[in-house]
Amino acid sequence: MVGIAIDGATGYGRAVMRGVMRYANLQRRWLIHEEFRPMSSLSNRWPRCDGAVAAGTSAATFEHIRRRSRHVVHCSSSGDPSQTPIVCLDDVAAGELAANHLLDCRLENFGFLGWGSPPTSANRAHGFVTALQRRGFSCNTCSVDWRKPNWRKLSQWVRALPKPIGVMAVDDTTAHDLAAACLEANIAVPDRVAIIGVNNDDLLCESAWPPLSSVEGDFSRIGYAAAGILDRLLNGETLRREERVVRLPPLGVVARLSTDVLAVDEPNVADAVRYIREHACDPCAVGDVLRHVPVARRWLERQFVQKLGRTPHDEIMRVRMEAARRLLLQINLSIPDVAARCGFSAVSNFGRAFAQAYAATPGAYRRASR
Repeated sequence: MVGIAIDGATGYGRAVMRGVMRYANLQRRWLIHEEFRPMSSLSNRWPRCDGAVAAGTSAATFEHIRRRSRHVVHCSSSGDPSQTPIVCLDDVAAGELAANHLLDCRLENFGFLGWGSPPTSANRAHGFVTALQRRGFSCNTCSVDWRKPNWRKLSQWVRALPKPIGVMAVDDTTAHDLAAACLEANIAVPDRVAIIGVNNDDLLCESAWPPLSSVEGDFSRIGYAAAGILDRLLNGETLRREERVVRLPPLGVVARLSTDVLAVDEPNVADAVRYIREHACDPCAVGDVLRHVPVARRWLERQFVQKLGRTPHDEIMRVRMEAARRLLLQINLSIPDVAARCGFSAVSNFGRAFAQAYAATPGAYRRASR
């Protein structure tokens, strides 16, 4: 008997469940006990299991599952690897990715809205702040109690922030709350406050106004990896110490209206950058950009170098390579598929460009990420 306990009310929990079941369906030999419902009375329903995967449960619920299961894999960065193996998102990398996205918006003021002490929040804040510091920027921080947010404190914090500002929220629920606070305070998003969350929960992101940008974790990968580790334990394997914590890198940023801002004082440059980010993988060349923004090529190149630190061609390649890095983490796409989706007609050209950007071939990058 294999038990799966997840928070079925969240996109995170449902994605973990999909990953576990994808692995289980390949095995075709697991008897599954699933639990998505509220877990306040779990003690009446949870059977004794050979193994279990848990995600999004309370500490008390997780402890009950652990006592009644021979092996447990915890899909949470707040877990204790000395007790159970952990598979989770690389929270530091998620923070770095969010920072780089907001830096690309040419913002100069930044904030982080988190939960205080939980490791997930602390690690995402660390990645975010460290990436900003490397570029010479500081960060305003605010913590809320996720169980009972202090709306007055949140509104006061938003009003006091220097603007325009880019804010990373620890997850999409918190980003949703921040967008609501900005709406209540009559603070324009993204013009005054650009917001990015984590998890890419499509329901939360699309139901906010404006829709929220978010770091994509693709938590089905976490469920699949957790099920693989559980299978090894059920087969009698002993994990090495370094195998007891698996942190999977985020796939990239799904950009929506909440960060659709470019803080440069030249409208033609902003239009050109927006065009490149939307069409770089079509494919797109500098000539296409100039047909969209009717300015002289030399003028545009000077403005790009002055305001962005790179040429229009460099920006096109940067967007393509970011897309390639994200697509390479999707196991169902071959490298030629990735090259085509990123606007390259020849795989060899894609390989050279990727190696120049990341000092690794696409295949090596994919193997290392796995």
